[in-house]
Amino acid sequence: MLVFIDTEVGIESLKVEDYGAVREDGAVLHTQSAQEFNAFVSTCDTLCGHNIIRHDLNYLHLPRQYTVIDTLPLSPLLFPKKPYHKLLKDDKLQVDELNNPVNDSKKAQDLFYDEVEAWKQLPLERRTIYRQLLSGTQEFGGFLEYVAEPKPLEQQNLEDLIRQEYHGRICENANVAAVVKHYPVELAYTLALIGTDDVQSITPPWVMHSYPKVGNVMAFLRNTPCGKCKYCNERLNAHRGLKEFFGYDEFRQFDGVPMQQQAVESAIRGESLLTIFPTGGGKSLTFQLPALMAGRNVHGLTVVISPLQSLMKDQVDNLTDRGIPDAVTINGLLDPLERATAIRQVTDGTANLLYIAPEMLRSRTITRLLMGRNVVRFVIDEAHCFSAWGQDFRTDYLFIGDFIRNLQEKKQQKNSIPVSCFTATAKQKVVSDICDYFKQKLGVSLKIFAANAERKNLRYSVLHAETQDEKYNLLRNLILGHQCPSIVYVSRTRRTKELAEHLRSDGITALPFNGKMDSAEKVKNQNAFMRGEVQVIIATSAFGMGVDKKDVGLVVHYDISDSLENYIQEAGRAGRDPQMEAQVLYYTATATSTSTSYCSTRPNSPSARSSRYGKPSRNSPPNVNECAAHHWRSLVRLDGTMTWSTKSRHVSREPSRLSKRLGSSIVARMCLTSTPQASWCAPWTRHVTD
Repeated sequence: MLVFIDTEVGIESLKVEDYGAVREDGAVLHTQSAQEFNAFVSTCDTLCGHNIIRHDLNYLHLPRQYTVIDTLPLSPLLFPKKPYHKLLKDDKLQVDELNNPVNDSKKAQDLFYDEVEAWKQLPLERRTIYRQLLSGTQEFGGFLEYVAEPKPLEQQNLEDLIRQEYHGRICENANVAAVVKHYPVELAYTLALIGTDDVQSITPPWVMHSYPKVGNVMAFLRNTPCGKCKYCNERLNAHRGLKEFFGYDEFRQFDGVPMQQQAVESAIRGESLLTIFPTGGGKSLTFQLPALMAGRNVHGLTVVISPLQSLMKDQVDNLTDRGIPDAVTINGLLDPLERATAIRQVTDGTANLLYIAPEMLRSRTITRLLMGRNVVRFVIDEAHCFSAWGQDFRTDYLFIGDFIRNLQEKKQQKNSIPVSCFTATAKQKVVSDICDYFKQKLGVSLKIFAANAERKNLRYSVLHAETQDEKYNLLRNLILGHQCPSIVYVSRTRRTKELAEHLRSDGITALPFNGKMDSAEKVKNQNAFMRGEVQVIIATSAFGMGVDKKDVGLVVHYDISDSLENYIQEAGRAGRDPQMEAQVLYYTATATSTSTSYCSTRPNSPSARSSRYGKPSRNSPPNVNECAAHHWRSLVRLDGTMTWSTKSRHVSREPSRLSKRLGSSIVARMCLTSTPQASWCAPWTRHVTD
């Protein structure tokens, strides 16, 4: 006879303070006496309860041995699909009142009989597989004795039976025999989830904690491409995934090389990688596609770490607009209800892509969330933030490796969770810093995919203006002439507001954006620009990293950028749609004091050299032209003709190729200022005109 039991154990005393029991014959006991409890259950041969193997039995002093049935380990096996059993919430029972062992015993009784019925509904083949895998185990042995088969399936080779029952849902060439031998319980839980055919059902967090190898078994059977069988050729095929999730027929190529496809396939194989693609070169799809495929195939969670909340929101919104609800973000801009909803979606498996800022890795909530999910990959966007040699160094990025290592240790994972790093620009020193960091912290080697940053749809020009009024008039006329979303970069926060107000007074919709603005105002202005409610955003370098607006047709550097890397990042925000032509403009004006300041900090500029040696340099032009020349000289290696400009008029010729600075090249049409001091540039430009 069965008896269903539950106990209440004192937190401080660590002793049973209350007993509850319900016998199969309907008798009920509620007592604080161990002697009365032992006498009540002595008439039975089987003890049943929820989580009694790992909890209650450790505190009971029973006079004899009993057969034990625990409803907890049975639940993920028999109710693996959403909606899960109504009485279950992770490893706990849903109860009507707290600290009532009799009530909990009755709930365990209801759950047990539902589990027996669910067992009977399973196909005989699956019951046979579970029986062969789990007979004799402490967690399942008692239940399997209780549900003995009246007509058992003839003894078959277990490996063959698994391949037949799950044909087309696991790799046909996976070494199933090895998994059967070493991880029978983990295999049973994995097969139960595979059998649901529901991508949003997940293995409960308590199973991931108690049996951390479940994720490895799932990846071994479903996410390790052999390249030969039907399952792998369909479910792990990058082209099929591209068409299924994004509707595209082909991946983007760089100089005829299918580098985007290669990076996606590397991630599908479980490799760690560093991808350097130009702005607008498809970085997001390159990590989103493997993440979506892993969510479907292994119910895995991909964690995307990004420095910008706006970037996270844009990418989540873009996926949602495509009919892909798998992504959520958790950040400081969410209200309590939005945050709770996002956490629930990650917890229950609705979301398979989680976007967070690096600072969020210090949150206990995030740690708890990731402990309960099968984390299949960490994606680090804007990976140049790792390096002090990069243009956006973020100290919080240096905690990422420690967090991943600690998470692996808590999950008892010997193999490192794969890592994908993405950036649009990276000098060799930055690349080395990123690779060395992950080698040191996690012992992983990053496979590098570096594409040429060639943007054939961008036209670069430099225009000269004698006065600030002439400079503004040129800007206004260009914006009116283009009639497209435009970004104007300035060097000072005050100028963002002044210039935006000036443009608005001339009938052009414009808003400012700078790092000193209130967060709410920044979000409001950026969203207005992203939604097309305003034509122009006037911004400092604080705007744009990761902003994915495909129809920006004009980027203007009203002031010079503070670094070459920032210039390339900012210029690349034009023409993200490769089918459109966009223009990038740089203005010079003799009154631009910020350019003078910039030039004075360049250690090898003529003015810096003359100051260092106490004498003026020969043929020294005004600082602004010196700065422009130095800026472009460090950027450009010319192997063709060049466009020249006289004030606001310029004549365009064939595109010239930019240098392979930062490991990339850009094809663009270029304009240089024609000034009386142009002879200063003669050694650099002579080979163009010769």
